[in-house]
Amino acid sequence: MINGNFEYRMPGLILSCTEIRRIVKPGENEQGEIYLGTEDNRKLTGYASSTHRRCVLDSERFAGSTVHLLYGIDTAGLQPGEKFEGSIVLTTNVGEYQIPFSVEVEKEQLKGHTGELRTLEDFTKLAREDFREAFRLFTSESFRKHLAGNLPKEQALYLGMTRNPVTYQHLEEFLIAAGQKEPVHISLKETSVSFYQVKESMQEVIWLQRSGWGNLRLLVETEGDFLEETKKIITEEDFIGSTYGVEYLIRPEKLGHGRHYGRILIKSPYEILVYEVLASRESEAQVNIRIQEKKQKFLLLKNYMRFQLGQITEETYLEESFHTIARLKEVGCAYPEYQLYEAYLHQCKKEDEKAREILNQYQDKSFGRDDLELGGAYLYLCYRTGLTKRKDETCRKIRSFYQQKRDSFFLFRLLLQIDEEYEVTPSNAVFEMEELYALGCRSPFLYLEAWRIIEKEMTLLHRIGGLWTQVFLFAGKAGLLTEELSMRLAYLSGYEKRFSRSLYRALSLSYEAFPTDDTLDAICKQIMKGEPRRKEYFPWYARAVERGLRLTRLYEYYVETMNPGSQEALPQTLRMYFSYNNALSDKKKAFVYANIVRHKETDLSTYESYRQIIKEFAAEKLAEGRINEDYAVLYQEFMKEPEDQEQAEALGKVLFTCRLYCEDPKVRSVAVRHSQMKEEECYPCVEGVAYPRIYTKDAVVLFVDERQRRYVSTVDYNLHKLMDETELLPACMEMEVTEPGFLLSMCQDGTITEENLELYQCLEKQEAFSEDYRREIREKLLDYYAGKLEDDSIDSHLRRLDSEAYARVNKKILLEILIARGMYEHAYAVYCEYGGEGVASESLLKMASRMILQEEMQEEEELLSLADAVYRQGKYDEVILEYLLKYYQGPQEQMFRLWDSARGFQLDTYAYEEKLLQLCVFVEDYRPQGADVLKAYVEKLGKEKIIRAYLTFASYGNFMKSQKLQPFVRQCLQAAVLREWEMASVCHMALLQSYIEQKDWMENSWEPQLHSLLEEALSRGILLSCYRKLPRQLLAPRQLDDKVFVEYRGDPEAEVTLHYRLDTGLGQEAAYKSEPLKTCYPGVFSRTFTLFYGETLHYYFSESGENSSHKLAEKVIAMNRVDEECGNKYQLLNQMLAARRLGKEKEVIKRLKEFLRQENYVKEMYRIEKE
Repeated sequence: MINGNFEYRMPGLILSCTEIRRIVKPGENEQGEIYLGTEDNRKLTGYASSTHRRCVLDSERFAGSTVHLLYGIDTAGLQPGEKFEGSIVLTTNVGEYQIPFSVEVEKEQLKGHTGELRTLEDFTKLAREDFREAFRLFTSESFRKHLAGNLPKEQALYLGMTRNPVTYQHLEEFLIAAGQKEPVHISLKETSVSFYQVKESMQEVIWLQRSGWGNLRLLVETEGDFLEETKKIITEEDFIGSTYGVEYLIRPEKLGHGRHYGRILIKSPYEILVYEVLASRESEAQVNIRIQEKKQKFLLLKNYMRFQLGQITEETYLEESFHTIARLKEVGCAYPEYQLYEAYLHQCKKEDEKAREILNQYQDKSFGRDDLELGGAYLYLCYRTGLTKRKDETCRKIRSFYQQKRDSFFLFRLLLQIDEEYEVTPSNAVFEMEELYALGCRSPFLYLEAWRIIEKEMTLLHRIGGLWTQVFLFAGKAGLLTEELSMRLAYLSGYEKRFSRSLYRALSLSYEAFPTDDTLDAICKQIMKGEPRRKEYFPWYARAVERGLRLTRLYEYYVETMNPGSQEALPQTLRMYFSYNNALSDKKKAFVYANIVRHKETDLSTYESYRQIIKEFAAEKLAEGRINEDYAVLYQEFMKEPEDQEQAEALGKVLFTCRLYCEDPKVRSVAVRHSQMKEEECYPCVEGVAYPRIYTKDAVVLFVDERQRRYVSTVDYNLHKLMDETELLPACMEMEVTEPGFLLSMCQDGTITEENLELYQCLEKQEAFSEDYRREIREKLLDYYAGKLEDDSIDSHLRRLDSEAYARVNKKILLEILIARGMYEHAYAVYCEYGGEGVASESLLKMASRMILQEEMQEEEELLSLADAVYRQGKYDEVILEYLLKYYQGPQEQMFRLWDSARGFQLDTYAYEEKLLQLCVFVEDYRPQGADVLKAYVEKLGKEKIIRAYLTFASYGNFMKSQKLQPFVRQCLQAAVLREWEMASVCHMALLQSYIEQKDWMENSWEPQLHSLLEEALSRGILLSCYRKLPRQLLAPRQLDDKVFVEYRGDPEAEVTLHYRLDTGLGQEAAYKSEPLKTCYPGVFSRTFTLFYGETLHYYFSESGENSSHKLAEKVIAMNRVDEECGNKYQLLNQMLAARRLGKEKEVIKRLKEFLRQENYVKEMYRIEKE
């Protein structure tokens, strides 16, 4: 530059991108790249910088024909929806360029095919239109952030219903619980149907009616072999409108005789519909006859049993039986068995003749193997009515029939009636009865006959087998028991090694009839051989204890079967017994101990004797985390003052347990969801009871069935707390319990005070809580600290807090708190990681200034960025300015602004001014402020080399690029010429041009310098259009007063052509002429013309370069004025031409004479001696 090496036209910078716009996801950083090059592929050098700390470049300096720059975008600490803007500044040897960037953190939206969903109502509308799409959105993370609600209860509901595995039913239940819809209900148009004469497979339909909209999944099941469903699963998509037909098949091959009943069950998560189906292969009439037959046959047997038991008289028996026989005849059931029974009735009524009339119908009938019982009845009646007198023969034949059909009690009973052997030897009858029972006979008439035998001969009863148990059970129900046989039953039951429910029932009936201690003892012993802990046995244990029976483990079983909810005091004997012999399970021990505690006011002595045992037991079980109503009583009584921290923590864990009771049979477990907790807690639901821990009022209770489906509002339940928290909380608070549930309950109101501050500080560190809730607590803690900025006590808390976690919550408040409390290093670390958006500029100024001093003015990238950011906000002090002056590199505009600010603080800007001047030259920045910087630099006696370089640069800009020459630059040029500095010629040309343009050289005594510069230029053949502005006295001696100049300034390497035509004013238009021009000075193309009055010069320039060419606009120069004062020949000619045009002939002659006089004078004065 100093040597005059200039480049008129800098090549343009080619950028791979001219603007950066990014939308990034929260918490994600991105990278990008930029490629730089020049149009002429020259070597590119320079600096790269970013105006925003969040856009980081991999390199500050670069060089090469192709430059590859990497940049990174840091979004740490930015919230969704926030954005930042700035520029990547490229300070290069071909100029300064800026690539603007804009980065926005994506704000998550919940979108369906209908557009953005802003409210739960929008989502419900989508669910109604497309439940599948709604389910997809329901399971997305965006749903919880946008539509699950801001209240803890709403959040808990959503979290509970999206616990995997998530089903459509969960979404359905969520919408119901949120009050957005009603459950979908289904109903049957009909509840039963009957089909008769089913000969082939039938396909039938059950019509379902649906009310409401939403998810619907129905399971179809059948009961009955002859029924078969065609589709097991039905969904809402199967419905046409609100109706659907459930198809099913009836298989005739699965049908036997008579009616067959089946059911089709249609199950939804909320209800079960039952559709009953009756099917028969026969006609309805045939089926009805068979049913009537069965009913009348049952009445016959019933009447006979009542008669045998003595419940009705013989007369009544006969009357009702004849009536029943008549009914059977009416329905066409005059079968042999009923006819023979009618004969029996006549015989009983002493109407033997009528009986014989009936029997005579069968005298020629031969009875086969299938009719042995009918044959036996016929023989028996023939003997009874006198048709035959041979008793022995009759008995032999009946016995023969019995031998062929050994499982027939009917034949055996006939033998009992006529065979005297059984009367003589009843033991044989007993033996036969036991055999019949073993063969499967279960006839109550068998039990009746057996009872009659042992009632007469009790000694025949040696053991309680299967038959005799049933006999006693029958006798008990029939009211036949005797005290002696009851005692015999109790005695013999002791020999049974295994529990028999039938025997237990028989003993129970025996006790009801004859309540003796022996029978009670036998009952308890029988129970203990089976499942003695079944609750149904408690009344027997209670009676045994009341009667003072001494049975092994009686007291234990008493307690274990006792109703857990019983509040009655235990019998004194039990209380005494368990004081020295307690083999109960822990649960039952707790029950006994709780009972003692509950009744301590009525039995203080027992309470005192148990006190230490119960206390130790309570401590042990508390450590194990055991809880129910009884444990709660013990903890309430003995844990009011925990012995150590471990015990206090255990107490805090069970303190908020509740008892939940639910009668819904489908519920298998209960889940409790606190929105504040990371995970939900699940509890088994046994016999409708669960013991969940509920810490806050906004917790959501969910019910889970065996298929992991979840329910909320569609299940009824009741809930109550097990413990009185007010008695136990003070001890837990004093012991500083940190159990998560305890902390949550204590902090649920969300108000932080000096008293509970440590609870909140402990809570936010617990990983058991959800990150969202911990963020919420951290935000409240920050608000609390922000309100205590004058309180020194918060410093210790601030030093311990997790800066990273708090910064993610609200870095603005955190930074302002740390800065206000003078924790600059801590604050600076947060700033470096997460930025300082939103922080008051005064706070950032304070932090930046202190950290610069602390770092002893050493360069640090993040600190420099902070100082720059503060300065851009118009906040700075001497430290900030001094640091920026030392290290800042950025846009020229900002650098000059920084220089202005530094001068206002009277800082030493010498080095910075030198850098600014060099940068102006480097990037060709001709801004006027450059002259001000130069002036300040010159006043500080700056380096001559730097000054000369800038003067040369400014001169070239003025002379070749029409940049304004600033007054101080002109002064410097004048001084340099005066001092005869070695300067580039362009400096002289710029100064010469300035003299000519401003015309102040005569007043300031710079005329000698003007003459010198003009002579120098003319000597080099430099002809400039500005010469025409010089006075004639300067032009005439140099023979320039009759010249006009056309001039073009541009690229010295370009080929410039002048196109012109001269209009002489004679009425004929001349053609354009073209003439290539050469430079009279690098970049200056000029030509002179001599124009006479009335002539007009039309001209334009065209420029062609290596890759392009262009044409400039046409210009016109007209000679239409005459200098009347000047008398040289050129002016005389112009005066004559002007006078002639005006018709002034005298004036023309006058000027012609003057012209000839001068011409003659010249010839006389100057002679040519040699040609």
